[in-house]
Amino acid sequence: MRTVDLFAGCGGMSLGFQRAGYDLIGAFENWKPAINIYRANFNHKLYEVDLSKIADYSIISDLNPDLIIGGPPCQDFSIVGKRDENNGRGILTVAYAEIIKHTQPEWFVMENVPRIEKSQKLKTAKRISVEAGYGLTEVVLNACYCGVPQRRKRYFLIGRLKEPDHFMDGYFAKNRNVSPMSVYDYLGDSLQAEHFYVHPRRNAGIVQE
Repeated sequence: MRTVDLFAGCGGMSLGFQRAGYDLIGAFENWKPAINIYRANFNHKLYEVDLSKIADYSIISDLNPDLIIGGPPCQDFSIVGKRDENNGRGILTVAYAEIIKHTQPEWFVMENVPRIEKSQKLKTAKRISVEAGYGLTEVVLNACYCGVPQRRKRYFLIGRLKEPDHFMDGYFAKNRNVSPMSVYDYLGDSLQAEHFYVHPRRNAGIVQE
């Protein structure tokens, strides 16, 4: 499946989809440090583009993607720091939906922090996607219930053309682990240690998502 990563960052989503067998044909990023890391780890083309300012979507549609993935910047929605979805980066969530609307891939997957669910920007992005013909499934996944030894929650919005809403709810209910995976579950006796120290993830008294 021909896949394009928008707001590629350092390539976390690209790497996951590539390892799952998807054909990464291009990525888009505008932050130079992330661009340097991405290019050091991937061979497909990365476009240095500010996606909040493009008016011509042909640069993406010409790639003819079957699937668009991406995580628009989360800082304006995160529980850490000053939250204001109108600070400027929040508009990239709406830009993501506009790109989907104009390029019409069969699928898209958008990732962000759970607090984005409370934002007006997400409501706008979902409305644009539905009006463009996509059925939507949205879910908050905790990595420790998905085979990863890490308590990390992330919001996912999955869209597919001509599907009803909630079309993947059953899939996530069926494939989530009942018990969380711990570091010991993952590493077992390979470190020859009886105990693992888990440092509290706090910043100025706020538990991070």
